Amino acid sequence: MFQDTPYKRRQIISVFLLVFFFLGNILIYSFQESLKSFSPSFFHFLKHGFEGGLVGGLCDWFAVWKTYNAIERDSFTVADEIGKWVSRDLLNHNTLRDQLNGIIENPDNQKEIVSLLETYFDTPENTKKILDNLWAKIESPVVDYIVNYNFSSRDFQIISDTSQDKTILRTIKICVGEALLEIAEEEKFKVSLQKLIQEQNLITKFLSGFINVPEILKSYGYKLRIGEKIETKEEKYVDEIVTMISLSADKYILAWSNLTYEQKKVAVEALFFKIKEAMGMILAKFIIEYKEDLKARRSLSEYQPVKEVFAFIEDKIDQNVSEFIGSKISERLKSQDPKDFRIRLEWQTRNVLENIRINGTLLGFGLGSLIGISQNLFHP
Repeated sequence: MFQDTPYKRRQIISVFLLVFFFLGNILIYSFQESLKSFSPSFFHFLKHGFEGGLVGGLCDWFAVWKTYNAIERDSFTVADEIGKWVSRDLLNHNTLRDQLNGIIENPDNQKEIVSLLETYFDTPENTKKILDNLWAKIESPVVDYIVNYNFSSRDFQIISDTSQDKTILRTIKICVGEALLEIAEEEKFKVSLQKLIQEQNLITKFLSGFINVPEILKSYGYKLRIGEKIETKEEKYVDEIVTMISLSADKYILAWSNLTYEQKKVAVEALFFKIKEAMGMILAKFIIEYKEDLKARRSLSEYQPVKEVFAFIEDKIDQNVSEFIGSKISERLKSQDPKDFRIRLEWQTRNVLENIRINGTLLGFGLGSLIGISQNLFHP
C-alpha cells in the first residue's frame, strides 16, 4: 500500500488518522455506558468528534481515489483540457509576446549575456573552439534529419513558386552572367571546349569554326550582369537554357529525393565538412565584433540585430501558435498509457491531496466535537 512515492509520508499520516478514528468509534460504542456514567459531556464530545473525524477522513479518501481514478479513465479528456488551458491561459499569444518583450527589455539579461560572452568568447580562437564543440554535438542529428527529410507536395510547390519569382530569377541570371564572364576568360574552358569539338563528327567540326562560343558566352554574361535586353539568336538560345535551369529548382529537389540513403548521407557529410571550417571562422569573427557593440547597450532591445529577430518572432506569434503548442501538449499526454499518465500526475500532485485528507479528518473531528458539546449544552 505504501509504495516509495513522494507522498508516502503524508499518506501514512492520513491513513493512520483514518484507522485511529475508526478504532476510536468502535471503542466508544463498546464502552458508551461506562463513558456516559463517567461524564456525559465528555462522552458526547468524543462520540461526535470521532464520528466527524471518521466521516471526514472517509469522504476525503473517496474524493482523492475518485479523482485519480477519473484521470486514468478519462485520460484523453484530461489531456485535451490541459492543452486548452495551456493555449488559452498559460501560453496564449499575448503572454508569449509579453515574455519575449520582458527578455529583451530586462537590463539583467543584457548583463548576463555580456558576462557570458566575456567569459567564453574572449578571443576568436576560443570562440571557434566552442562553436566547433557545439557543432560536434549536433552534427549527427542534423545530418540524420536532412538525410531522412521527405519533401511534401506543398514543399515542392513553395520551391517551384520561389524559383519562378521575377526578382529571384533576375538575381540568379545576374549571378550566372558574372560566372559566364569569368568562365569564358579561363584558358581551361577554351581547351576543354576545343577537345569537345575535336571529338564531334566532321560536319559539327566544320560548323563550329564559324561560332565563337567564348565570345557568345561573354556577350551574354555581360548583358545579364547589366540587365541589357537579349537580342541575338545565339544569346536567346543560351538564355532559354539558363532560364529553364533556373526554373527547375523543384526538379533538383525531386532528383535529391530519389537518391539512396547512403548517397544522401555521403553528400551531406561532405558538404558540412567543406563549410564547417569557413562558417566557424565567420561566426567567431561575427561574435567578437558585435560583442563590443552589445556591451555598450543598456538592454537587448537597444541592440538592433536582437531587436529585429525578436520583432520578427513576435510578428509570427498569433493564436495559431498558442493552439499549436496546446495541441502538441495534448498529443504528448495522449500518447502515454492511461495508467502511466495517472501515476506521473499523482506523483506530482498527491502530496497536496494527502494534506487535504489529513486536514479534512482533523476538521471533521473538530466540527464533530463542537456538535457534541453543543448537543450536551442544549440537550443535557
